[in-house]
Amino acid sequence: MSSDSWDSHPCGWKPTASGRYVREQDTREKLVLRQVRGVAGHINYHMVFSVTLQYSMPCSDAESRVRAAWISLRCAQPSIAAVAEDNCMTFAAIRPEDVDAWVSNTFFVHETADSALSLSSELQPAVEMQLHFLPRSKELMLCASHEHADGHGMIMLLDTICENIAFPSLPVFENQAERLSPPLDIAARIGAASPRIWDQTTKLMKEWGARAARPLYIKADRQGPSVGTVSTSRLVLSDKNSSAILRWAKARGLSVNDAMNGAVVMATKRYGNTEGNWLGGVMMDARNQIPTPYNARKHAATIFFVACPAFVENPQSVVDAATQIQKQRVAFQQDPEALQILQPMLAMATSSNSKIESKIGTAASQSQVEYSGLGNLSGFLEQAHGSIEIVDFWLTLGHCNNSIGVYCYTFRRKLNFSCSYNSGFHSKRNVDSFIRILKTLLEGLYA
Repeated sequence: MSSDSWDSHPCGWKPTASGRYVREQDTREKLVLRQVRGVAGHINYHMVFSVTLQYSMPCSDAESRVRAAWISLRCAQPSIAAVAEDNCMTFAAIRPEDVDAWVSNTFFVHETADSALSLSSELQPAVEMQLHFLPRSKELMLCASHEHADGHGMIMLLDTICENIAFPSLPVFENQAERLSPPLDIAARIGAASPRIWDQTTKLMKEWGARAARPLYIKADRQGPSVGTVSTSRLVLSDKNSSAILRWAKARGLSVNDAMNGAVVMATKRYGNTEGNWLGGVMMDARNQIPTPYNARKHAATIFFVACPAFVENPQSVVDAATQIQKQRVAFQQDPEALQILQPMLAMATSSNSKIESKIGTAASQSQVEYSGLGNLSGFLEQAHGSIEIVDFWLTLGHCNNSIGVYCYTFRRKLNFSCSYNSGFHSKRNVDSFIRILKTLLEGLYA
């Protein structure tokens, strides 16, 4: 595509007569929104990302600074306020006289709440991105429907909020539209998928589907129906044990992320006490393939993560599972046309809604254990901004179905796992039993 063609791309932001801005959703956004809107009346994969802060300022000053930081972010990264409408994304700039109304709908202070983790299980998902502040525990929660951002994007947005708290500045209301972020199709200049990618993806999906006949799974211990909120259990390893895992993985030629994916696969197999295949995917953050300035944190409110279907066939050990995953991940990430996979994936995703709904309300349905690794958060989330220290971070994603999401990352030298589940299908006891098996597996690696 020529430069002029990219400028006129239908997914580029364009002004309307009403003063709003509009563009078509790109391929990645359409795929994500099929998941988000897969169940009528629900927001699937609703994201909650939280940090615990340490500071010495009075509560009233802290609340004022957090509020101001939120307003500054709205002006600096206006894409956080973009709205999905049908097949388009729309945006309206905020004016100074609109600030109070916008803040009242998106910023919430929970003066009596003791824990963001417990509060997160009470929050109903919302279409608009929201910020919640708990002055008693000094925690922030950034909540968003998945079409607003990916995992690394949410983390960078939280980090920017913390930076704004530490170093307050006046919001810049002028020229907001010039700071809107482009979607992945434009930012990475993906272009049309090649015949090779179409053939390769078709073959991959056939192989994935064939292995789905014998899946590894966990049984739900509740009949449903689905609830709208998310429940979360955490596993945090010590500095010492996290370092031991790193050494163990390195000695076997594995990345920590692939090794932990393998551990989750084997924990699923051990908990379900079955033979079979793990069905999931491998991820790539496309930011390292996107030219300046769109690869920077000032364009964090974007979906630049790309997934490729992957599977682990009849795993026999953590190393076996991790090696299978690593082989598929490396092949995907090293393919110069990898980002083109989105187009055949969207074309094939014709029945995603029914797949989600078919899992809801069945008494003994098979629950898939999904894994997503965010890696080491250094470079995305700082440990401190001035006098504001970030002492903890966790995340969770709400599921409308009976699947369990396991999200792994390293922050402040500690390896973390967040397990997200729908309490309509799983009790805390059921998920905690899975976590105990995972912990035992991990302990066996460095014993």
